[in-house]
Amino acid sequence: MTHSVNPDLPQTLMKVLDHLRESLQDELCAEGIDLTPPDIRLLELIGADAGQSLQSLGRKMCRDKALVTRKIREMETLGLVRRERNPDDQRSFQLFLTESGSRIEERTQAILARTHDSLFAPLDDEEQRTLTQLLRQCLQGHAD
Repeated sequence: MTHSVNPDLPQTLMKVLDHLRESLQDELCAEGIDLTPPDIRLLELIGADAGQSLQSLGRKMCRDKALVTRKIREMETLGLVRRERNPDDQRSFQLFLTESGSRIEERTQAILARTHDSLFAPLDDEEQRTLTQLLRQCLQGHAD
């Protein structure tokens, strides 16, 4: 059954996401980490699935190969990511975090956790479970 959408809902959701991004960026800057929220997502995805291809990473981030390639080059320049030829397909590369990349990824995950804790602190445990359930319900049928 389809319901009409409360006009405040999309706007409020965007404000929450904007607040989260801004808070995360502020925390990264305060920690002296010169990365953006999408950069930390990139590191998180590479760390969670070491050896994946640029194409796979692009799909997970919903970005084209050219943009992901540019970001990977930036991360290589910063010494956070390394590319290796795929032994099964010499035309493609596998992506890995460097030791420095792993340390930064660990620090950024701690920052992300603190940012989330701060954002969701006004909600008690039950309210957080309900919000999670409702957001998952919105995503049903829209998963990749």
